[in-house]
Amino acid sequence: MQQPLVKSFVVTLKRGFAGTKEKHIRLLKSIGLQRREQIKELRNTPGVRGLLDKVKHMIRVETDQDYAARKASELAARAPRPPIIVSHKTS
Repeated sequence: MQQPLVKSFVVTLKRGFAGTKEKHIRLLKSIGLQRREQIKELRNTPGVRGLLDKVKHMIRVETDQDYAARKASELAARAPRPPIIVSHKTS
C-alpha cells in the first residue's frame, strides 16, 4: 500500500531569533518567518526540505493533512457543550 504524496508543509516558528546564528535567521526570513508562532505553508520540494532540516530545532513542521486534522480537533475542543439539565423532582 502506497502512502499519499505530501503536497505541502505547514511550518510554524517556535523560537525567537535571540541567540540564533545569523545564517539561520536569514534562512527563516527567506521563507517568510519573522515572528514566533507565525505560520507559513511551503511546497514539498527537495530544496525546501533541506532548508527546513537546517533549522529544525526552531520550527514545527506538519503536513497539510496533519495541520488540518489538528486544527479541526482544536476547534471541536472549543465548541460549546450542551447544558446540563438537573431535575429535583421526587415522585
